[in-house]
Amino acid sequence: MGWEFEEAGKFGSEKAADDYARRNNIDPRDVHIARKGDEVELSIRRSALDRRGLRDSHEGRRDGWS
Repeated sequence: MGWEFEEAGKFGSEKAADDYARRNNIDPRDVHIARKGDEVELSIRRSALDRRGLRDSHEGRRDGWS
């Protein structure tokens, strides 16, 4: 059985993506961080997003939720 992930945005570094997930109290087991060229893509397991209001101050994020 595979997990379904939702793209949370692109960041300038792994640290920026990890910091974003930590600020939103996302369990490290529920995130996937992958380097894509000169950007880093953060994905969060859908089950971890259910009924969660993520704080989004755009710090370090290049795109994603608007």
